[in-house]
Amino acid sequence: MNLILLVTIYICTATVFSNSLESRVEQLNELSYRTPVIKLDDEKYKSFIRTMPRNYSIVVMFTALSPNRNCKICKEVHTEYTTLARSHRYSRGFDGDLFFTMVDYDGGAAIFQRLKLTSAPVILHFPASGKRKKEDKFDLERRGINAEAIAKWVKDRTDVGIEVIRPPNYTNAILLGVFLFAVSGTLLIKGNSLDFLYKWKYWAITSMFIMFAMTSGQMWLHIRGAPFAHVDRNTGRTSFIHGGSNMMFVAESYIIAVVNGVITFGFILMADAPKDPTNLNSKYMSYGGLALVVVFFSILLAIFRMKHRGYPYSLLF
Repeated sequence: MNLILLVTIYICTATVFSNSLESRVEQLNELSYRTPVIKLDDEKYKSFIRTMPRNYSIVVMFTALSPNRNCKICKEVHTEYTTLARSHRYSRGFDGDLFFTMVDYDGGAAIFQRLKLTSAPVILHFPASGKRKKEDKFDLERRGINAEAIAKWVKDRTDVGIEVIRPPNYTNAILLGVFLFAVSGTLLIKGNSLDFLYKWKYWAITSMFIMFAMTSGQMWLHIRGAPFAHVDRNTGRTSFIHGGSNMMFVAESYIIAVVNGVITFGFILMADAPKDPTNLNSKYMSYGGLALVVVFFSILLAIFRMKHRGYPYSLLF
């Protein structure tokens, strides 16, 4: 009799859990059909994430999109996160075992406090079974904020591959058209004279611009999707140089490019100065070039020390 009672209780309990799980998955599927990123409040967070059992993985972006929060990086991450979620929603691999959600601070402050989150944005993965691990937190600083980087992390955590699909971008085609138009116009004005193509100074200046762009980290920033700068929510202070050696801002790359350019210009002044020691212009060019090199090279070393506290070298600053 006791055995029959236990079996009956087990079957009823399993049925309740099964129906509850099926109901939650059905709700998530319905919500994801409406919007790729499901907005969670405290009630939905408890229902979809804290309630067990769970046979699906769920990714949550904790953010602060309200204009009064002034979180620019939150908006950038939200755009990339939405692109990834939309790509997953309309992919062939979508089968209801992975969902993308979002918790905004103004609508879910209690959830932030429960998870002890003191900053935004933060992206966490809640696995289908077991507890969260250290790797279930997406490292924005090291991985970058673009959708491709988040997709790779999702693949590592859930084994679900997502091909990021972006809307058509005609910017490059327009720029190419403008460039070709400018080149055609120049050739038309110049006629048959192409002597300007043989001016080595034009090519030298062009190569220097390319070199400054590459050595300042432009390609690395494009790949990592780094933010332009960082605004501290508490003090309102804007940081243009990242304090770590493994990350940098877009504004920081511009600063490095300008500093390198001025240093190069200083060397050019010293090299092109007339060799007549009695010529005042020669002295001005030489001393001016030397001053530019010393001052801006000191600035460059100071930036290195800001990013790496153990950097031992300095000059003026």
